[in-house]
Amino acid sequence: MNYKEARQQFAAKVSQLRREKRMTQEELAELIDKTTDYISLLERGQRSPSFEVIFALAEALDVPATYLISFSQSGESTDIIGTLIAEPVSPSVVEPVEEAVTTDAERISDAKRLENAMKSIQELQNLASEYGIADIFQDNGGKTLQLLILLGLRISPGREGNDAIDAEGKEYELKTINIALNRSGGVTTHHHLNEIILEKYRKLGAWYIGLYEGITLKQIYKLTPELLEPKFQEWEEKLRVRNDALNNPKIPLKLVRRGQLVYSDSQQ
Repeated sequence: MNYKEARQQFAAKVSQLRREKRMTQEELAELIDKTTDYISLLERGQRSPSFEVIFALAEALDVPATYLISFSQSGESTDIIGTLIAEPVSPSVVEPVEEAVTTDAERISDAKRLENAMKSIQELQNLASEYGIADIFQDNGGKTLQLLILLGLRISPGREGNDAIDAEGKEYELKTINIALNRSGGVTTHHHLNEIILEKYRKLGAWYIGLYEGITLKQIYKLTPELLEPKFQEWEEKLRVRNDALNNPKIPLKLVRRGQLVYSDSQQ
């Protein structure tokens, strides 16, 4: 195996584990004190981790560091089992399953199910591409697509992240949060919030925040810049005191729910 193959396998493991734990790239970046861009490059195999980062990732993803750096040799096998990079893992890695998959028959069955599911996901990706989402798996791409369709928006051309526009070109910020995992927390904003980004936030048409339980959308709230202005002023004061950017200041869920409820699953 060459260095590039090993790096790609490492990238695939980190990406898979993060998704299994229903963690965004932004949340993982915060846990290991790195930027979201760093995690994105790492998961695409375009960045090599340091020794310290490997151990930080292992702790954040709750797996042994040796698991992240154990690689299969290329050309070992061409059957369906040979295409599965990871060895069967313990239940603690893939909770909430009750028992680890240990037999070839079970793995083949799951691989076939995955193959069929990926065909549907490709259709989902085709739809997502029409809305400006390049990768349905990255940064809550599927949830962002759902918000875009329900709200009649598109990702801003040439922009990354959660910037969206309407038919008139007015800009919005889209955010999602899994309240099943984060009931007392808040909605993350920007991993490197500075005065320039803060001024951009003040000029947005609105923030749309989707509250999910797992992958089920429960509500969408619309928050105007006026509603968020007290929070903006709080961040502005911290920027003046720190004389440095803020790492992911959060919008409390209590404040989110003071916004206008524009969608609820109980309305269906």
